[in-house]
Amino acid sequence: MTPMHRPPQPVLVAGLLLVAAHATPVAASGLEDQDWQLARYRTEAGLTDAAEGGARAVLRFEDGRVGGSAGCNRLLGGYSLEDEVLTIAPNMASTMMACPPPLMEQEQAVIAALGQVAGYGLTDTGLALTDADGEALLTFVELAGTPLTGTTWHLTHYNNGKGGLVTVAAGTDFVLMLADDGRLSGKACNNYRGGYIVSGEDFALEGPLAATKMLCPEPEGINEQEAAYFAALERVASHRIRGDELVLLDADGATQARFRAAQPGEQPSD
Repeated sequence: MTPMHRPPQPVLVAGLLLVAAHATPVAASGLEDQDWQLARYRTEAGLTDAAEGGARAVLRFEDGRVGGSAGCNRLLGGYSLEDEVLTIAPNMASTMMACPPPLMEQEQAVIAALGQVAGYGLTDTGLALTDADGEALLTFVELAGTPLTGTTWHLTHYNNGKGGLVTVAAGTDFVLMLADDGRLSGKACNNYRGGYIVSGEDFALEGPLAATKMLCPEPEGINEQEAAYFAALERVASHRIRGDELVLLDADGATQARFRAAQPGEQPSD
């Protein structure tokens, strides 16, 4: 067990054991540079299981920035680690999407808890963010990244070529699939295929994409979306995977496309 930080109170250990009861073992990789999926959060009734549905509630601590989601909106803020004391900067930035009440209540509780964080604790199975008394505010399990290849990736956002990242149009389902042999295929309005090269986080198309030439009359704007998506793929220079999300970026680090991994049994829509 990795040493507990500020301070090793019995109540904190108990909170982590609750996480361990339904978590798979992980390496003690530290607080930073790891995706942490919310398991429980503190309410007036005590630690409560994370809500199901909505966006996966995941946080990541990296280079003084903490980002992710509490199950509804995307969150972004700063943090500091000094003398084993963890502090989350106040006034985290957030998107403004409305979600069902259970997710909104969870999000509000998580944001409030982050403002009270004074330390953290790690075990082989999870993470707890703690208050000044060492009591668990939030508990997490380590979230393993989805494999790049052999996964069906559904497009959620794409760069429209005008400097903006936009959400895919309602009623569209663009899919990307990557094989171990360096071949890619997928479906937008048209079926498409091509090659790619990956090395570490570097990722780029190998040669131009080939696509069928069907004109799709609906939903409105799907042909323009497809053209912008294909152009975005041509600009990709690197990738990263955070849990079940794949992000493709250009050489300047600007996001060109975001995807989510298909869930077991999920099939692309027609």
